[in-house]
Amino acid sequence: MVPWRVIDTGAGHGAYNMGVDQALVEGVDQGPVLRFYGWDPPAVSCGYGQRVEREVDLEACRALGVDVVRRPTGGRAVLHWEELTYCVVCDPSDLGSGAGIADAHRTIAECLAAGLRRLGVAVDVERTRRVVERSWGRRARSPCFSSVARWELKCRGRKLVGSAQRRLRQGLLQHGSILLGRAHELLPQLLRIDQAQCREWTAALQTGSIDLGRCAQVQRDELVRCLVWGFGQRLGVEMRWDELGADEARRAVELAGASAELEEIGA
Repeated sequence: MVPWRVIDTGAGHGAYNMGVDQALVEGVDQGPVLRFYGWDPPAVSCGYGQRVEREVDLEACRALGVDVVRRPTGGRAVLHWEELTYCVVCDPSDLGSGAGIADAHRTIAECLAAGLRRLGVAVDVERTRRVVERSWGRRARSPCFSSVARWELKCRGRKLVGSAQRRLRQGLLQHGSILLGRAHELLPQLLRIDQAQCREWTAALQTGSIDLGRCAQVQRDELVRCLVWGFGQRLGVEMRWDELGADEARRAVELAGASAELEEIGA
């Protein structure tokens, strides 16, 4: 199989992080990529189909110094704070599994699980069934870490990793949050919901999710190394450390600027 590039871009602002992911998708014909990054400042990301001004309390975000950005993938709002984010960009065939979305979700979850287990974290890969909930007379937009996906990574029965995938003309993009702390529980306070719903969603996050800090004591760099090992082990491929190319970095900045302009117009 084709060797995978491994890139760790460190912490960046939301628009730049999403710009890098999109730039990597545009260049997916150069080979599969596993990327890691963080968020500085923290950010709320909304799925590409969501209306930011309807979902997010922009004043509350500004008061806490939290950025707001739109993801190229779908799904619900996520607060990126005290987490390690991973990104997989590839052709579906690079995963060595079926071509379906569920197949890719499962394979990537198994790669992550292999790395986490190498750290001594007791994680389970569980198949779940999507449930459409209704609340207050409309479809509920519950926070990501209290909702179910096709394949879940759990520790002690609680969700540890939240992921979203999108198939684009160029290839597959999946990225997700590996929780390192409990800051994600602040998300309901940053959404345009009433106090009763805020309490309900906060409780759902507290009971339905868990952070890595409560599962094992690990350092970020050690976590990244083990996750890279997990992908190589599960896929049977060579993992090569690399950096963003000059063209990729330039394109990421262009996309970040365009994204920021659109969000400013939308606000």
